[in-house]
Amino acid sequence: MDPSFEQSGFDVRVEWGLDGVAALAGSCKALVIVDVLSFTTSVDIAVSRGGRVLPMRYRDAGAVADARAAGAVLPEDGGPWTLRPSSLVDLPAGTFLGLPSPNGATLSAAAAETGVPVFAGCLRNAPAVAAAVRGLGPVGVVAASERWGHVGALRPCVEDQLGAGAIAHAIGGALSPEARLAEAAFLAFADDLRGFLWESSSGRELRAAGHPGDVELAADHGASSTVPTLVSGVYE
Repeated sequence: MDPSFEQSGFDVRVEWGLDGVAALAGSCKALVIVDVLSFTTSVDIAVSRGGRVLPMRYRDAGAVADARAAGAVLPEDGGPWTLRPSSLVDLPAGTFLGLPSPNGATLSAAAAETGVPVFAGCLRNAPAVAAAVRGLGPVGVVAASERWGHVGALRPCVEDQLGAGAIAHAIGGALSPEARLAEAAFLAFADDLRGFLWESSSGRELRAAGHPGDVELAADHGASSTVPTLVSGVYE
């Protein structure tokens, strides 16, 4: 990839999607994957409950087979735990959960292959994750984005922009222009994150599907001190 997109010379760098992982992995000492609605919020809640999460590439039969072989419980097994954050608030400690998603989980699986330390960040744990990665060297914060369902193309979304900005702001140091833009968005709406996510396209989509609690949980900035870290391909 063109080295122009590495955002070299800055302590904190922000990019989007799978290509963002590829662009930043070679020059950063840590990657933070951000998928506020809902994968990394779910990971934060699950790990804070003492669970472990295997990020699975979306609709990949091989990933499903590998997860079952490793002993992971999958949402499709009929249990109460799904990708929805509100389904995980009572997750029993020790649960090993496989979570597929087209965005955060897929990016996490790709980031795991880079050899760079990988963390799951969201609004809930932004200060804690920032404290963990600060001082490691250049940090790449990758906003997962959503997908346009009919074509699968990347849809940049406000919730991941805010999550990336919250983490960039908390890390501090020299922020790339991309990171500064994300930080500015976070600071502009930090006093009403719930209201902003509530009326965002992704928030409306979740509410229409009957999951307003997921938006509430995702918007709770700084509520968690958990730092989900990818170890041998599993967040713990």
